Amino acid sequence: MIVLVTGCRSGFGLHTAVLLAREGHVVYAGLRDLSTRAELDRACAGLAVTPVQLDVTDPEQRLGVMQQILGQHGRIDALVNNAGVALGGFWEEVSEAEVRRVFEVNVFGVWALTQQVLPVMRAQGSGHIVQVSSASGRIALPGLGVYAGSKFALEGMSEALRHEVGPLGIQVTLVEPGPYRTDMTTGPNRTLAAAAARPDSPYAANHARAEALFDRISRSMGEPQDVAHRIVRILATRHPRLRHPMGLSANVRLFATWLLPFALWERLVRALTAPR
Repeated sequence: MIVLVTGCRSGFGLHTAVLLAREGHVVYAGLRDLSTRAELDRACAGLAVTPVQLDVTDPEQRLGVMQQILGQHGRIDALVNNAGVALGGFWEEVSEAEVRRVFEVNVFGVWALTQQVLPVMRAQGSGHIVQVSSASGRIALPGLGVYAGSKFALEGMSEALRHEVGPLGIQVTLVEPGPYRTDMTTGPNRTLAAAAARPDSPYAANHARAEALFDRISRSMGEPQDVAHRIVRILATRHPRLRHPMGLSANVRLFATWLLPFALWERLVRALTAPR
């Protein structure tokens, strides 16, 4: 297969690129900044992985990468939309610029890149689009509303897309990880709204409680390789199901929301997250 994976500097994207190449596939690994390719180069030494400059919010870079792939191979068999950003902060605290940035990357960038590959896949009569969503795309928690909103949007758009292109031979799949050890949870991509970081924030006590809860959760976080292995298996499956929740936390939350009436679930969330 000829595969384009976005967000390959680290985490899910890097491991997915490596595993796909080890399986014998030709991989184009998107990086928002090519100067950050050192870890990718080390992990992919000797493998058929081509790093490409790809900020998914940049129309010229999206077009350039597609032209490069089609010029060299004449086809694209799979797109893994992994690039994403997160944002912590309560509704009152987040700025318009911060909200727009999250949606530009997590929704509009994914939509635009997917739209570019669809005519090629439609003409081929085959293809697979894997959207790396999140458990937050199905369950919204306090302080993560903007991130959850972007993933809820991705989930709805992708579900509709699956109906639209399934008859054309194109598969669409959603991967929904809970907390895993990536830059988004433990590194520089774990971002907080500027106003939320101020000590005089009216939600300072909420943030402190959330941090304490996150510290407990982080002790049992999964490793990003597990998600990468699932993505590789999905791409090798002829007719995969739409949604693939990943990790104990994600599956427990999904089961709890299915089992409990919303009023009871709401009380549970409040007990876990509201300041005492």
